[in-house]
Amino acid sequence: MINNKLGRVLLILLLTLGLGQEGITASSHLYFYNPESNLNDFRSLKTGFDSYLSSAKSAYQFQPFDNQETFEQFLKTHKNDVFFMPSWYYQDLVKQGDINLQPILVGTLNGEFTYTKVLSTKKNIKNIGELQGKRIASAANQDYTKKMLENMAKQQKLKLNKAFKMLTVPKDIDALMSVLFGMAQGALTARTSLTTLATLNPRKYRLLHQQAESQAIMLPLVVVYKPIKKSTTKQLLNVIENMPNSPIGREILGMLGLDGWKKISQ
Repeated sequence: MINNKLGRVLLILLLTLGLGQEGITASSHLYFYNPESNLNDFRSLKTGFDSYLSSAKSAYQFQPFDNQETFEQFLKTHKNDVFFMPSWYYQDLVKQGDINLQPILVGTLNGEFTYTKVLSTKKNIKNIGELQGKRIASAANQDYTKKMLENMAKQQKLKLNKAFKMLTVPKDIDALMSVLFGMAQGALTARTSLTTLATLNPRKYRLLHQQAESQAIMLPLVVVYKPIKKSTTKQLLNVIENMPNSPIGREILGMLGLDGWKKISQ
C-alpha cells in the first residue's frame, strides 16, 4: 500500500535514481486505486496478485494505492502500464481532457457489470431534502458526490435550496462508520458495501436507514492509454482477463468484490 507520505518519498527516490517512465515500466505493472473497496489489508491483495501474475511466467507486478494524488502521479507518467479504477473516477479523468485513456475490461458480479449507490442515514427522514446543509460522507470525490446527491433529489422530485456539506473519507466503510459515530448525517456508498457491513456487523447495519438509491453505475474498469504500444501491455491485459479461469485469480476477484470481467467494445 502506498499512502500519501510514502508515495511522495518513493516518487522522489525514483526520480533521484533516474528511474523515469522507461526504468520503472521495464516490466508491465497493474496499478490499483479504488476508494470504494473495503480492503483493510492491501498486503494480502498484493501478495495474491503478485503470485497470480508470476504464474504467467512474466515480470508483471501489482501495485495498490490508497491515495488519489499519488496514484495520479503514476497514472500520468506510466503510459505503458495498466490501471484499475472506479468507473466514475475514469469519467472524471476523461472530463479533464488531457488524458487519453481507454477502458478495456469492466468487472462483473453475478453476471452484472453495474452497481448502485445508496444514501444511508442513522436517523430516519422523510426525504433527502432534510439533509440539505448537512454533512455527507463519501469515498468518491466531492464533485461526483454532489452530482449523485442532486440526481437522487431529482428522483424524489425535490428542489434543493441549500448545498450539502462533504466529508471525504478513504473507503466506503469509513463513510458508513462516520454516520454511525455521528461525524456525518449521511453516507453515500455502494450497495455492496452495505451488504458487506450486514455480513460483518449485522447490529451496526440495522442502525442504518437507506434513504435513496442511484441509477445503475458501471463496476470498476481496467484502463490503458491508447494506442497500446507494447506487447507486454497486451499480454498483461490477457492475463487479467483470464483471472476467472484460475483458483487464485477467482480468490483475488472475490477480494475486489467481483467474480469476472466483461470486454468493453469500441
